[in-house]
Amino acid sequence: MSANEPLREIVRKLAKTFNDPQTREMSYFEFYDDSLIIHGFPTNLPRNKEGFKQFIYLLWNAFPDIRIIFDDIIIEENKVVCRYTLLGTHKGEFLGMPPTNKTFRVNGMTIFYFQDKKCVQRWNLVNMTSLIEQLKP
Repeated sequence: MSANEPLREIVRKLAKTFNDPQTREMSYFEFYDDSLIIHGFPTNLPRNKEGFKQFIYLLWNAFPDIRIIFDDIIIEENKVVCRYTLLGTHKGEFLGMPPTNKTFRVNGMTIFYFQDKKCVQRWNLVNMTSLIEQLKP
């Protein structure tokens, strides 16, 4: 087994947990250290674990069936870069938009920085323009 495999397995479990409405609230945030710093998320949120939780709950409430699929996983030392596809159905309010029941599919990238098997920093980039366009009534 390569030295990178443990981190690859962690991000695969992280995605599996994010995608499972039955277990995600119970265990998704355990992948993240309490000292987490976030980058590339809405600027009105704190850049810490609490701000991250607020954003994730916003997603889960707006898109209860949301799924993330890691199309590529690239690992360099303690950093894991994932190119992903995010998809779901708009069932709750999102950024002031009432539910449209429309489905969406967007691409993004995220970088996780790990220490002791916990993510301590996360950078995110997602095609929000495409997401908003797909949700318009």
